[in-house]
Amino acid sequence: MPEQYRHFDSRGLSAPFAEQLISNPADGALAWLTSVLAIQSPALRAANAILLAYTGNPAAIDWVDDNAGSPVSSQWGVAAALLGTPWPRLAGWLQRGGPHRLMALDALLAYRKPAVNMSSLEQIAAPVLPQQPSKAEFATALNACLAINSTPRIESSVASLTRLADEILRDEARGVAVADLPRLYLNPGPFRNAPGILTQHNQVVEGMRENLQNMLQGKS
Repeated sequence: MPEQYRHFDSRGLSAPFAEQLISNPADGALAWLTSVLAIQSPALRAANAILLAYTGNPAAIDWVDDNAGSPVSSQWGVAAALLGTPWPRLAGWLQRGGPHRLMALDALLAYRKPAVNMSSLEQIAAPVLPQQPSKAEFATALNACLAINSTPRIESSVASLTRLADEILRDEARGVAVADLPRLYLNPGPFRNAPGILTQHNQVVEGMRENLQNMLQGKS
């Protein structure tokens, strides 16, 4: 029953979600996850939205579209990118405004080339924007977004998207197909580029832990 998971974060949901991916792939896993997210607080739902991507079910995009709301964490947008939300739909979200505009900006940022500040699974999945616009159309949409509503968050996102336009509008295959995202979640090791990415990620985590320990022990 979903009630027992009402207060679980993504780490707490990891094991039961993995069980659903194994026993009830595609539609079953999505139905289970959305039943959990539906009863969670808006903040927790926003933080856990990333799990929608790893159902590997394109129908999850519709659930994101219908349920995204404040607070608009970047996880909504990252999930939309991993699920392969195409440019025309994102452009519609930009024009729609509100939470959808912020989600679209986050999704576009998540379509950039893999970077070390992304999670290891995002780097391995390496989503690529479908139905890409021309650079001119991309710039026009971003400028229109600023003209409609300019806030510090929107301005920062548009500046980043403008700077990263060549990486976002790149012509290459994505790293992991949407349908294979459940397998990526369950066992990322066999995927292309995974060993190097996972090793680098572990090194970064260990470095952060060591720095934290040094700070706690008063070491410089």
